[in-house]
Amino acid sequence: MSKFRTHLGVILAMALALSPIGFYAASAATGGPKDAVITLQSPFLDATNTWDAKVNQQMADGWVAKGWFGSGLVFQVSFAPVGSTINLTYNVKDKNGKPLAFTPVNLRVNKGYSEAASIVEVDGIKTKGIDRPPFDQANVIRRTDAFGNITFAVKNLDLDSSGEPEPDSYTSKPIFSDDKLDRLHSQMLPEVNSEPGDHSVISEFHYFKPKAPIVVPATKPTITLISPKLDATNSVADAAKNLKAAYAPIGGDIVVVYKVTGDDGRAVPSKAMTLKVNGGKSTLSATTDAFGYAAFTVKNSDTKPNAAPVSATAPMPASSSAFATLVPEIAGATPVSAEGVEFHYYRGITTSVAKSGKDFIVSVAIAGAAGKSASVAVTGAKNASVKISSALQVVPVKVTAGAKVVSVTIDGKVYTSKVTAK
Repeated sequence: MSKFRTHLGVILAMALALSPIGFYAASAATGGPKDAVITLQSPFLDATNTWDAKVNQQMADGWVAKGWFGSGLVFQVSFAPVGSTINLTYNVKDKNGKPLAFTPVNLRVNKGYSEAASIVEVDGIKTKGIDRPPFDQANVIRRTDAFGNITFAVKNLDLDSSGEPEPDSYTSKPIFSDDKLDRLHSQMLPEVNSEPGDHSVISEFHYFKPKAPIVVPATKPTITLISPKLDATNSVADAAKNLKAAYAPIGGDIVVVYKVTGDDGRAVPSKAMTLKVNGGKSTLSATTDAFGYAAFTVKNSDTKPNAAPVSATAPMPASSSAFATLVPEIAGATPVSAEGVEFHYYRGITTSVAKSGKDFIVSVAIAGAAGKSASVAVTGAKNASVKISSALQVVPVKVTAGAKVVSVTIDGKVYTSKVTAK
């Protein structure tokens, strides 16, 4: 391979949102922070469902050694039925393991040098299946959510007749001719800063013609929460409700992804499922992808946020003014387990810093203040008054190197954060 709640204010939508931008470019890096660590959350790929995992990873290590990519690059090759959808969910953290919330991520679709000939669509942007390096066939840029997660639905549009023969297993070698003219695959690379600046993952999927319809019995399925990953560091277990509760900024989107496994433990593709919101006040429907993952985006539009918590694991408010309780269900099935999740919304800010030439840019993400005015103050920079026009607005502030205190005043209340430009 070449280099390469709901209160009444919560709106639920399956559209994978935050106003995507699609275009064609040789490099569409967002100029985001360096040393971003990008990992694939769904589908989960390892040596059990990828071809030649050891050799492909050795190839990736070789590309890193040549300086083409940042350290830790992962390269994996798997399979999906032609015409299927794959929900690619990524988590983005900084080098210290802190989630990079509301950070632009560029999905390089059929990236340059991939030799990809598949026709795929992401957020309405379609590839032509012609590799013209160094150009990517398409780019889609959106922002991560409060947990540093983002999901892109990649839909294959090729005809069944153009698919590769079905491999014996997902660890088998793809089946195509020596001239590669009948090879059909896509290749994805999420990017925040640049190829050598990120620690990212390249995912390649070969589309095959199934020998028979893929049907997995799911009368007693297991429905597992994949994203966000909630644990003792960022959530609170609620034994009474049998779910995990977490805080999230008001007005922002949250990526919620579930995996469905069937009676025999296999992933269940093309299965309709719903999220019951606040005991059934509303629901959202989705269908699992080729790997059994269903992806949702939870949109919040509350206007009365809870008080900002002192920490991510602080007790949840006894009487929440903005919340959403989500419980997954599958019609006609009795799940062995189904992990619920609850979000409590508050107003707050999130900050990140990136270098721009000799200067640094502090990005101040203000959540839940649409229609209001905010006073933004950063150590060493001139104060600014900003009119907030959306549920999530990022205010860039040019600064010099060093430790900075960010203060945002909204309706007389001050929200603070600390960052270091280095």
